[in-house]
Amino acid sequence: MKPSRQEILDYVLKTLQDLSRDWDYSNPVTEKSLLFTELGFESLDAVVLGTTIQEHYGQQMPFSELLVEIGRDQRDLSVGELVDFVGTNLKAADSVPAEHAL
Repeated sequence: MKPSRQEILDYVLKTLQDLSRDWDYSNPVTEKSLLFTELGFESLDAVVLGTTIQEHYGQQMPFSELLVEIGRDQRDLSVGELVDFVGTNLKAADSVPAEHAL
């Protein structure tokens, strides 16, 4: 069964809050937080986050395409937009090949 948007949001926020302990960012991370300008993400951080999310859900997602689009448009990405991206690209657990299921 595919997780709800709220479940994805909760997971992404927890992951970002865990990561933010290592940063010089003390404000709460919310759905409206911007990854690059507010949280100080660099491209490698986005790759690590994407990999972490894929490993958690046991699925590949087109994060590289998302990052290319953001770079091309020269814009930032909010946590909420990331959650929507994950929700859109996440397949239901029963449609994931067994070797990729967690």
